[in-house]
Amino acid sequence: MPADVSQARQHLLEAILSRQDESFRWGYDPAQARHRPEYLYYSPTYRASLWTLVLLADLQAPPGLAPVEAALRLVSDRFYSPEHGLFRLPDMCRFPIPCLNGNLIHLHQVFGAGSAERVDSTIAFFAAHQRFDDGDYRTPGDYPYCGNRYCYGRHTCYWGVVKLLKGLSFVPKDRRSADARRLLQACLDFILQHEVCFSSRHPERLLNPDIAKLTFPNGYKSDFLEILWLLAREGVREARLGRALDLLRSKRQPDGTWLLEKHQNTVVSVGQPGRPNALITARANEVLAFYGG
Repeated sequence: MPADVSQARQHLLEAILSRQDESFRWGYDPAQARHRPEYLYYSPTYRASLWTLVLLADLQAPPGLAPVEAALRLVSDRFYSPEHGLFRLPDMCRFPIPCLNGNLIHLHQVFGAGSAERVDSTIAFFAAHQRFDDGDYRTPGDYPYCGNRYCYGRHTCYWGVVKLLKGLSFVPKDRRSADARRLLQACLDFILQHEVCFSSRHPERLLNPDIAKLTFPNGYKSDFLEILWLLAREGVREARLGRALDLLRSKRQPDGTWLLEKHQNTVVSVGQPGRPNALITARANEVLAFYGG
């Protein structure tokens, strides 16, 4: 991959579009589609259409690309449930899913495709029902959580909160409803309660080992850099960001780059683990330009 970030983005964009099939899909596996049709466009993880769209959004692919808009329509139509007013998988033991919905809010904001009604209803649902528990919740079996301990166990799934923040952050400020503003603030408060990437009950510990590993793209598990990047987008300046910023600075290499530390099995390679990565370096520099290097 080229060392220059603009060249890297263009190189990857061209490679990704060249791997799209004639039906505007990526990672399509006919056998898997027959045996597990409910996960069409969602599986295989990080290679299917949903995850490839996330990669394209993180690469800052320009809006208005017809193949990308067509892929988003496929994914959106597949997962949107008018009955519930949000995006969902058929498996009710994972309902509602904040990371899926946050990613799709984000994709609709970046790439469009006539989505305002779906985005608005999804935001309204999560403004009404998203939880922010810190180790003391018992998941009910009835609607709307349906026994979903993956996302709403004792501790609310942190990745889900971050993905909701990501989606909401890309809604223009002058178009944010009262629901969007309230939900976004609740996400920010929960993230600051955890100082970006640390346990609130055991502050000396990371919230999760994966959260400290720099990666790209951030499919549903965010690294601490993506979280800092979102906080910078929202103009958040807080003493509680200090340890995460120190961690970011500590990972800067002598030549001013940051390494790819965790590899995702995406439809195209975004770089080699343990090597300097132009995409991660650009994001880290953007964060430190806002907070101070």
